[in-house]
Amino acid sequence: MSAIWAWIGHAFTENIGLKLLAFTFALGLFAYQHSREDQQQRTVPVGVVLRLPPESEKRELMTPTPANVHVTLRGSTRAIDRLIATGIAPVELDLRDGHTERINFEPDMFALPMDVEVTIVDPPSIELEWQDVVTRQIPVQASITGKPAEGYVVKGDLKVDPTHVTVEGPVSLVEVMQFARLSAFDVSGLTEGVYRRRIAIDDPPPRVRYVDPRTPRPAVTVTIARRVGEQLFPARPVEVVGVTGGRTNPRTVDVNVIGPPEVVRALRAEQVVPRVDLTKAVDIDLDEQKHGSATLPVEVEIADAEVKVQPPKVNVRW
Repeated sequence: MSAIWAWIGHAFTENIGLKLLAFTFALGLFAYQHSREDQQQRTVPVGVVLRLPPESEKRELMTPTPANVHVTLRGSTRAIDRLIATGIAPVELDLRDGHTERINFEPDMFALPMDVEVTIVDPPSIELEWQDVVTRQIPVQASITGKPAEGYVVKGDLKVDPTHVTVEGPVSLVEVMQFARLSAFDVSGLTEGVYRRRIAIDDPPPRVRYVDPRTPRPAVTVTIARRVGEQLFPARPVEVVGVTGGRTNPRTVDVNVIGPPEVVRALRAEQVVPRVDLTKAVDIDLDEQKHGSATLPVEVEIADAEVKVQPPKVNVRW
């Protein structure tokens, strides 16, 4: 029995250094293999933070950039779980020069522990487009909606103050803007008068802004007048009042009548009578001056209407 124990003791102690080395190597190999079996890959989103140029640089980034990139990590389950629990710091991109054309996402851009590595970044890169920021004045466009009260119309053009606004934005967007549109001015039911309102302006396109602080609500003025009709009565003979046998040159005039449509439509030619009244001439005394000539204005009396005569004056002989 003692011989057996002696053999066992000799077996364990013989070449003890080599045996310890072999044991250590085997233990390390086991640990390495175990760690390899525990390795995994996992894809996680990582935020992207942009540092853009200040407004004074007049540069605009036109490329839509993702809020996150998807990063595939490799490491132990424990290390990756711990990293996800604590959170991965967003990657910061310094674009303050306003001219960077391409971003490449490299592994060293991500703050990770030593036992976790980056294998894939999606997208791996982003192409960037930049434009200059410019300012430009464009006209303000006003419009109307609705109808005035019966018998009334909008007279003349709408007046806008200010007539132009200044816009600022990327050159490709600002250069194609033709006007700034206002909300429609509602004239429903309005009667004769001048109306002034503040009207909201439509929002500019994305990335473009109005510079003038008065821009959000320009003033619009609308004039409402009575509806008028117009009719021409040509070659109407001129009557001479105050003398017998008076004659005019020319003998006829054209009369244009402007007024409410119902008044103008009801007129007949025989109701349109042009006259020259010698009794109203301040420098003519018909009692003393039995014969003579003078150039006098032609008058036409029509109630509730405006009259224009062509020619407005004729020569009268008596």
